[in-house]
Amino acid sequence: MSGYPYRLLTAWVAALALAWLAFSSPWSAGWNLLLGTFALALALLAIVMLTRHRLAQQRASQPVLRALNASLDALPGDIRRNTPLILVVGDAAGALARAFGEALITITDAAIWIRVDDPTRLAHVAAALRRWRAGQGPDAVAYLVAADLARDAAVLDAGLRRWRSAIGAASRAPGYTPPVCVAVYMAESAGTPDACPWFGISGAAPLQAATLPTQIAQRLQQYGQAATPFERKSRLLRAARLDALARWAADALLPALGESQRDGNRHGRPARVTAFGVTATAGEPAADSLYAGYVAKTTALVPASSAGRPDAQCMRYPLPAALIQGIAPQPVRRALPLAHAFAWLALAFCAAAAASAWQNRALVARVMQDMARYRAIGPEQDAARIDALQAVKRDRDLLDGYARTGVPLRLGLGFYRGAAFLTPLNALIAGYQPPAPPPVSIELDSLSLFRSGSATLAPGSNRVMFGALEIIKAHPEKRVLVAGHTDATGTPAANLRLSQARAASVRDWLADAAGLPPTHFAVQGYGDTRPKAANDTEAGRAANRRVEITLVPDCRDTKRGDRTTSGHSACSFQ
Repeated sequence: MSGYPYRLLTAWVAALALAWLAFSSPWSAGWNLLLGTFALALALLAIVMLTRHRLAQQRASQPVLRALNASLDALPGDIRRNTPLILVVGDAAGALARAFGEALITITDAAIWIRVDDPTRLAHVAAALRRWRAGQGPDAVAYLVAADLARDAAVLDAGLRRWRSAIGAASRAPGYTPPVCVAVYMAESAGTPDACPWFGISGAAPLQAATLPTQIAQRLQQYGQAATPFERKSRLLRAARLDALARWAADALLPALGESQRDGNRHGRPARVTAFGVTATAGEPAADSLYAGYVAKTTALVPASSAGRPDAQCMRYPLPAALIQGIAPQPVRRALPLAHAFAWLALAFCAAAAASAWQNRALVARVMQDMARYRAIGPEQDAARIDALQAVKRDRDLLDGYARTGVPLRLGLGFYRGAAFLTPLNALIAGYQPPAPPPVSIELDSLSLFRSGSATLAPGSNRVMFGALEIIKAHPEKRVLVAGHTDATGTPAANLRLSQARAASVRDWLADAAGLPPTHFAVQGYGDTRPKAANDTEAGRAANRRVEITLVPDCRDTKRGDRTTSGHSACSFQ
């Protein structure tokens, strides 16, 4: 069975991140490119690390899986889930070697026992077994200790803490902290009348080291009292030694596996010890072991042999099958990669929705701000008003493009509110009215400027021409055409001369008052050739007696190169 697809899920998460940056990100293209590169590099690094971890796991677990498959070929197919699977750890040269010999797997009626010599391989083996059992991890970890082989307290404590850390690391693969069974063996001289059973406690709750020896002592007392007279002496002696063994183990082993004030969290979480037991096996006790020193210190009992080394050919250690009876099998915890992938997809959708809502809020705020800015500018500030109108037009064009081609994903997902602004934006644009253009022609009554038949400005005529003077000053870029007109009274020649003279007088006064050169002005007399009204009435003749001042563009502004554009109205006063 293939393992959990961490690499595929990592690639899926990276693809979702890149899609979010491409379609939903509110940041600039430069930032999106930088973040996308970082996300891709991070995903590639994670995939490389996961691949290396997977290869290390395969190297560590392949011997065990091969041994399992070879051992279980003849067994029913459901043996993997129905039989407890126990990982057995401890000193490779001590209790493990005496319990397994050279084998990696031991199958008994009670369980499948799998030997793990190296703490660094425990997590890999646990993960491989979880896949091998279709989601059901190891049911427990059995820690075997040969009391007669423990001679150095520092070495024993360091080994216990290494295995404690390894058990904590192994809990991450199956997703739970496996219960731990501590099994302690004591060598006993050959010739005892019966085989020694296990004395201990097993259950679902973690054990308390302080009360554990007392509970085991009660069972040892029952064991000694139930013996026949022939066996009573040997049983009582064995019970006393096992009681001392339980007390030594509770004091020397369990604190290192559980909570400790000395190491804090340097060795990982505490092991969950739910089973503990002691037993005696055939062999020669060691007088120099930590257990022998504890017995000599606390009791008057001495080992039966003082040879100093246990018998290398002693009986094989029995596995603690009785101690795991109270440990419930672990339930199946199937990996759900599709559910996890869907959860990441939902998270990406929520991130995209949040980005869409934020960008829509920014869009609405910008459009409303541009509209408010345009409305706040009065018609007299036309240049600023035109700038504000351009911003409104840009907003209208953007929203109109969304309406015609579709709203982009970064603004979609149900949060788009721009369509409601199209109508007010179009209304603002259509309602713009440019300011009234300045008058290009001013008409002055000749009688208010001149006496009858005269071309000399009359006193008080200045007031009449002040309005024309202000307009000329306001438009210095334009040239000024001064045209004189008369009524039909008199001869045409006289009327023409009079109109020209009056136009020249007005021109001279305006040039002097405005500080402009005479070449800025043009003078034209039309006499009675361009009447505005009929000359047969006094009112008509009064309307025809006039001086017209007209502002026209300077023809020199329309040059292209060194040549004046011909035919332009600004270059002609006719």
